[in-house]
Amino acid sequence: MKHFIRMSLFSLACVALVTGCATTGPLMAENLLSTGTYKKEFIPNSETYFARVWAVDDNGELRVSGYLRLKGFIALNVPDYVEVALVKPDGAIIDAKKVAFYPPHLHGHEGHMEARFRATFALSPEAGTTIRLSNVN
Repeated sequence: MKHFIRMSLFSLACVALVTGCATTGPLMAENLLSTGTYKKEFIPNSETYFARVWAVDDNGELRVSGYLRLKGFIALNVPDYVEVALVKPDGAIIDAKKVAFYPPHLHGHEGHMEARFRATFALSPEAGTTIRLSNVN
């Protein structure tokens, strides 16, 4: 009986692995920053920096997401928002959004040194646009 239960669980795990890989692979969105469609620019801040930034076309909308990370263990003056701006190659701003990050308080304890943010724009801009990120009040 033990052997039957182990084999059943193993078979179920194999089926889940195979069908899971087959169904989730094509659904993975392509990072438009990695492909060179868009450029990224980070405005420096003495307290924070940006990591794992993604730009994805989601049915005609542009979704920019990533992480705001604390540089050290002590956060004295971390601004409250992330500003995501879409800038044309000639320097003109197409659109800008100020979004809150979550969790709202960064501090030096493990698990609280980074926060997530996400901004959604109604239309995806043309190729060559720069996505400029800054941590602002």
